[in-house]
Amino acid sequence: MEKIILGNGKEIFYNDEQFETYKKVQVLFKNEKGDQMYLTPTQCDVFNDIFKRRHKQIHLMAHTRFGKSMTVAMAVLTRITTYPEKWCILAPTKEKARIIMDYIIQHSFDNEYFKGKLIIEKGESVEALRRKRSKDRINFVHSDGTLGEVFIIGVDSNNSNKAGDAAMGFGAANIILDEAALVDDEIESKIFRMLGDNADDYFYCKIGNPFKRNHFLKDYRNTSIFHRNITSELGVREGRLNEEFLNIAKTKPNYDVLFENKFPPANMVDKDGWTSLLTEDEIEKAMVDGKVEMFGEKRLGLDPAGGGGCFNSYVLRSENFAALVRKDEEDNTMTTVGNMIQIARRLEVPQDNIFMDKIGLGRGIHDRCREQSIPVKGINVAESAIEKLNYFNLRAEGYWNLRKWIKAGGKLKKHSDWYELENIKYKAQDSTGKMIIMSKEEMRKRGINSPDTADALMLTFTTPNTLRVKKFVRNRIKRIRKDQNKSYNMKMA
Repeated sequence: MEKIILGNGKEIFYNDEQFETYKKVQVLFKNEKGDQMYLTPTQCDVFNDIFKRRHKQIHLMAHTRFGKSMTVAMAVLTRITTYPEKWCILAPTKEKARIIMDYIIQHSFDNEYFKGKLIIEKGESVEALRRKRSKDRINFVHSDGTLGEVFIIGVDSNNSNKAGDAAMGFGAANIILDEAALVDDEIESKIFRMLGDNADDYFYCKIGNPFKRNHFLKDYRNTSIFHRNITSELGVREGRLNEEFLNIAKTKPNYDVLFENKFPPANMVDKDGWTSLLTEDEIEKAMVDGKVEMFGEKRLGLDPAGGGGCFNSYVLRSENFAALVRKDEEDNTMTTVGNMIQIARRLEVPQDNIFMDKIGLGRGIHDRCREQSIPVKGINVAESAIEKLNYFNLRAEGYWNLRKWIKAGGKLKKHSDWYELENIKYKAQDSTGKMIIMSKEEMRKRGINSPDTADALMLTFTTPNTLRVKKFVRNRIKRIRKDQNKSYNMKMA
């Protein structure tokens, strides 16, 4: 057993095999600054799983920020520069598969051994390859003239037949399937058939986070397959994560999937990996029938009608309460602007606290407000989120903030429209954890009506409160607690 002390003082321990790999990696690989690289004990295990091909089939789940792509790339690179084998990296898109390939190309120049075997194609320069890293296939020649080869394939689930056939068109005895849970069952079955020509000597490694209950879950339950499950607890022990970071991560979407490697419950996720934003029970618990004292900043959300049975929905929200205050089918721009201003005035909502969708039909309403110098906040929910690393766009961020608000104790004035929130579905885009919300186009294909009232409420969550408002809310909550008012769940603070 060997001990390594990290820069932050944390001690981590390696068994003999892990420490041998640790030293090998230090000799062979460099980071982008040119310094020696090191792997944690579990990263060494993953490296050896692949480099030594210790099992025919491997099911690997690793927490976000484990360094999975880098570790896999270094193992594959070491393998193909040692043995004359063909390796295929597959992922839901070619861009995702290229992440591992980019690491392989980057580290191909770390030492003379790798660099001397790398085949530079005609018309291609070493510097261009090192800089761009945009190749789909690279080869390494061995001393006896044989080749080690690695190539990538993107298998888009939106066209399963084409993607599956493309995968079967390439033969390889060694397959890395990255982001495996995001690959459909039909495509995965065709990928596995790639190994048919090498049934006695193949290597198949599925890697990913448990976004869907599909083939990835089936293999997780298969005792004949080797499993490696690396959760955030191990990440903390080995210095890849810390508790402060995890406490923040717990407030973000898909924490259980990305850090604890837990498959979503069967009653929460559909076959395509979509999960309801809120359950029927959570929505019903949030609804109240009596009068509620509102406190904090007031916001008015307007989701303009888009025709085809859609409605103009006006939602009033404060820090603790939201209510649908009007719903109509008015399609006259001028009349809608007038209605909006009257409602805001009656409810004492400042005009710059009116949030409206400014795309589609809302564009004309928003333009008319600008002409009349009405300082409403026009929101394009397709634009980038404020927290770009966590959310695909403003729509996803707004809905997740809405979800957190309700789970923290936010209340809804009882109305049947709030059940629209159960039809709002979300999932992670990939292992980055960036959350997306099902598009309205996809909802229409599934026979789901436009969530006008839910969207109006969501719009009020697309910009953060000012510091002044946050201070006011904190003081108000302290006063309510002092008065021992039990009407609200104060976790929302």
